[in-house]
Amino acid sequence: MNLTLRTELLTDPLGRGYASKNDQQCADDINIIYRTRPRTNVPTWEVLEATIPAEYAALTAAEKQRYQIFISAGTLNPAGTNTRAAFSAMFAAGTTTRTNLLELASEPCSRAAELGIPRVKPGHVAEARS
Repeated sequence: MNLTLRTELLTDPLGRGYASKNDQQCADDINIIYRTRPRTNVPTWEVLEATIPAEYAALTAAEKQRYQIFISAGTLNPAGTNTRAAFSAMFAAGTTTRTNLLELASEPCSRAAELGIPRVKPGHVAEARS
């Protein structure tokens, strides 16, 4: 974690102003959830929950079959090109289901999570800075 955190603090690639912040402020900033990252593994129950029943009922028989194939997979990569294209083809622009399904492709996260490091404490910041 130290090298990754040190690089983050020194280069400040997102312009968060780490140099002007104390250790606690830096730790707080790195831990706050304000970023998003792609999701590559979503359980299909989330797809079911994102689907509006009336919009599913309006699908053609072929699209219902494709939807059922997706659901039977167990997990999906909602950020995948083919999956996104299929969702877009199944549900028309402006439908709640289409919006919901496309939103499954990302999730909120902290900068720490985005960097792949555990929760940062002020002591970690002090150590990385030294």
